[in-house]
Amino acid sequence: MPSDTSHLGKNGAIDFLSEYGHTSLVNLGAGRLLNRIDNHIRLMTQLNLTYYVGIDCGPYIELTSPHIFLDPRGMTELLTGYYQGKPQKFWDGIKVFSNTWVEELEGIHCAVVVCQRVYPDCRWEKAIASMTPKLVLQEDLHGCERQQLRGRGYVRTWTKIHQYGLQPFRPLPLFPWERNLILWRRRDFADDEIQASRWRVFWRLCEWFIG
Repeated sequence: MPSDTSHLGKNGAIDFLSEYGHTSLVNLGAGRLLNRIDNHIRLMTQLNLTYYVGIDCGPYIELTSPHIFLDPRGMTELLTGYYQGKPQKFWDGIKVFSNTWVEELEGIHCAVVVCQRVYPDCRWEKAIASMTPKLVLQEDLHGCERQQLRGRGYVRTWTKIHQYGLQPFRPLPLFPWERNLILWRRRDFADDEIQASRWRVFWRLCEWFIG
């Protein structure tokens, strides 16, 4: 089972991420119950990360949930392959820190940042940019605050949504092109593939248009 670090609060999160943030996916505002983290696992395995870190300003974060995965069989298969036949090792890498505000993590580098169901008026752009993540995933966007990272060293990307197999868990678009998730790429992360592509001008235009 995962290590319960909730009692450590913000100092625990700061200490842990200061040491392990470079190999961690951090779920900002994880809520009181971890759930529907399929896309987070896809990013973890694709980027070869070790830790799943949930933080929230609330008094506690439940570590397990019957709805932690939308596709339990698919996620078990993915984790089985990633951990070489021992999917239970994933649970050892889960760390949660309650009583922690996003702004308290400013300046601490983390490999990937996820924003799920962000309450209106929560503007975390400054904090997120200071964490210099390679990727920033925003999910469940209907009625939630969208973080605008354009102009802060990030561009929105469609190509990596497909590359990492990300799937919206509530695919009810308000507009035909909307997928209820946004993925931001740090400009200097994995840019070689675009530079080498014969379609690089097209992808640059796409980034300029949607970013």
